[in-house]
Amino acid sequence: MGALNSILTVAFDALSWPFRSLPPIWGLSVISFATGILMLWIFGKVSNQDAIKVVRDKIRGNLIGIRLFGDDLGLLARMQGRIVGHTARYMGYALFPLVVTLIPVLLILVQLNYRYAARPLAPGETAIVKVNLRPGTSPLREEVRLEAPDAVAVETQGVRIDDPNEDLRQVAWRIRAVEPGDYTLRFHVGGETAEKRLRIGAERRPVSAVRPGRDFWEVLLWPAEPPFGSAERVQSVEIGYAALPIRFLWWDVNALPSGWLVFFFVASVLFGYSFKGVLGVEI
Repeated sequence: MGALNSILTVAFDALSWPFRSLPPIWGLSVISFATGILMLWIFGKVSNQDAIKVVRDKIRGNLIGIRLFGDDLGLLARMQGRIVGHTARYMGYALFPLVVTLIPVLLILVQLNYRYAARPLAPGETAIVKVNLRPGTSPLREEVRLEAPDAVAVETQGVRIDDPNEDLRQVAWRIRAVEPGDYTLRFHVGGETAEKRLRIGAERRPVSAVRPGRDFWEVLLWPAEPPFGSAERVQSVEIGYAALPIRFLWWDVNALPSGWLVFFFVASVLFGYSFKGVLGVEI
């Protein structure tokens, strides 16, 4: 998974390059358009298009029949039952193609999360950094220390949480960005050292909010940094970056939690549906 993520990250870096100086809504819109077309094309290739067309025509026919013979209660009930049956058949035809379509979409979402969910810290801005420890490593018994470069001020002592009921072993600090640049935070846990990248600057650039552990889904969702090894005491590290402002008309898309995700899904579905006639795909 890590190798695949590395390849995809390089590919998306190249795809995003033309939009680097434009407002983020442009790059997100273009990727949504391309994803909508890709989803439509895959759906058309892996689905039974003839069967979908037949069952959709039957649903339309029964809907017309309901409008024409709505005063015949017996016929009306039979046509409604047929619509339910045909709809179930349509869902059966569409389920497998939708599952296949979601696989590349999930990989695209991971890359978009890296680029459109958050922004670098601005000079003078504060953030919370959290280090999560593996089972068997207690932040109350172990020495856990944050080492930061001069461009990052550590404003608090580490706040330690060891809650077996919540499966939470965590130490958190508040940091303040001082100088723009890419930096490395180092966490000393006992005799081990773990690292996490930090990005500071006013320029819009991708940020990695989490360096994950070896869990498959964590590695999938956070592709920008190598995961911690299963034998390391640090399980993951999080940085509380602020959301990236994405303006669409008068609306800041990311004013909603994961607003970029809502925009992406709505836009890609609308783009795909708009081009179904052009590509000759029944959906």
